[in-house]
Amino acid sequence: MTKWLLPSFAIPDYAGVTALQASILFQNGIKPEEAEIFLRSSVQDLLDPGLLKDAKKAAFLIKAAIEQSIPITIYGDYDADGITGTALLVEGLRKLGATVDWYINSRFVGGFGMQVQGVEEIAARGTPRLIVTVDNGIAAIDGVKRAQELGMDVIITDHHEPDKTIPPASAVVNPKQPDCPYPFKELAGVGVAFKVLQILFDEVQRPRELLRSLDLVALGTVADVMPLRGENRIFVKNGLKLLNWGEKTRLGFRAIKDVTSLQGDINGHYHLGFIFGPMINAKGRLEGVPFEAVELLLTSDSTKAYEWAGTLKRINQLRQQMTESQTEMAKTLVKKEEGFHVLYDKSFHEGIVGLIASRLKERFYKPVLVLTDSTEEGIVKGSARTVKGFSLKKYLVDGCADLLVKGGGHDMAAGCSLRKEDIASLRERLRGFIQGVDVTLFEPSVDVTALVRPEDISVSLIEEVEALAPYGVGFSRPQLLLMPYVPQQVFFIGAEQKHLKLRGPHFEVIAFHQAEKYRQMVDKEPLALLGLPEINSFNGSLQFKVRDQGLRRYRDFEKQSVIGTSL
Repeated sequence: MTKWLLPSFAIPDYAGVTALQASILFQNGIKPEEAEIFLRSSVQDLLDPGLLKDAKKAAFLIKAAIEQSIPITIYGDYDADGITGTALLVEGLRKLGATVDWYINSRFVGGFGMQVQGVEEIAARGTPRLIVTVDNGIAAIDGVKRAQELGMDVIITDHHEPDKTIPPASAVVNPKQPDCPYPFKELAGVGVAFKVLQILFDEVQRPRELLRSLDLVALGTVADVMPLRGENRIFVKNGLKLLNWGEKTRLGFRAIKDVTSLQGDINGHYHLGFIFGPMINAKGRLEGVPFEAVELLLTSDSTKAYEWAGTLKRINQLRQQMTESQTEMAKTLVKKEEGFHVLYDKSFHEGIVGLIASRLKERFYKPVLVLTDSTEEGIVKGSARTVKGFSLKKYLVDGCADLLVKGGGHDMAAGCSLRKEDIASLRERLRGFIQGVDVTLFEPSVDVTALVRPEDISVSLIEEVEALAPYGVGFSRPQLLLMPYVPQQVFFIGAEQKHLKLRGPHFEVIAFHQAEKYRQMVDKEPLALLGLPEINSFNGSLQFKVRDQGLRRYRDFEKQSVIGTSL
């Protein structure tokens, strides 16, 4: 059972915020002296892009290519970060007068990164040419060398962890590379690309024109699950303003909003992360090259925009169905006694193994690697997800490097390929790593932000919470513990009555997939509910939405006084 960690009452003083807002800031590790700049998150607070190693050099080379009419190809990636980064560079460089096109590998042919095959296909478009990568390239030693042999310069912009050997590109822009003094290391790939463009637009004294593309940076940053701290928060907060700009909002984003029937303002934690991001990702996941996704973000043709948005919606719906069914199948392969779940089945779709791993990690709260057959005989490919504190970069990518054909990623997510005959050896080694770490890493918990009474639930409380948005990784939405709550009416809803709706004097409670839990309780028993108040988007009513596994008995908490904690 997930532990509910009750809040500390020793919260320091924060100037100009409410008690609840102070709790949210404190719980997310924002110090009182940092709060003003953090909450402001103004574009005026963006860091000097010249601090990024090789960023000025990259900008100089791009400017030279534009002046000499040398074509530029953006070599992107097939996920939302790479797609938004590709669109950002194409859009930005076209504004500066460049002749620019783009190239992205098929997930199922070239795979991740700048590949020799891709470089040769780009060269067939004509040389000389400048290649600029986005969200990839930091490991592309062979790809860079082949490009140079074919008469093309290469600029790498990436944010992945570099290996010991850096590719011999003309410029390498990555805040994580050695000797890079840039103080913020957690940029997404699209964020790194933005910093290079910042230098170019500053030089021609058009900096505000570039800010119009922060909507792309916001989506890529959220979709790539980057922490909303530092510049990332600035990108997302200001990008959301563009996403909620009415008729001035980017046509492609208006089309996504319309085909998905979204009402009201777009937020970061849900709409970007769970609707926009998955739709942009869908084509690359299931079919290979995400042509419609890139062009949707660039087009000014309304007919094409709505056609492409509809296509992405249909593909994403298929992706959702496949993810549900294959996750259920994967659950049957899980041995609960294992510390690191390594699952293989040839029927898993290569494009959604990461989603399956993520679902299983949430379900079992242990690291998960999901593998399936690749197009190469005898080779399996997969994606891994982990819990906080157990690094996949350390234990899988580096710790099992001798067993892998290829591997890469971050602490929390990674991808790899290996010989099918080595799966058992990999599983055994990962089992050994797990046995050597603190078992408490695998005990799920949630931090309670504050305790509230039923009379505290109001529209003004919602406004207090939303005033600190955007929320996401690195700045979590608060979790309010509502107790004691005694429902006046109880409804079991949904086709199979799996969901729970409780009605009280001035607001309703909604708890998805928790009807059975309530049936096991004593009727009219006081409850403890963990979640957040919100406005129902369909009827405008006030409701309290209970998080997953957020329904418990009040008597389990009644020794914890709520006196003095009312907000």
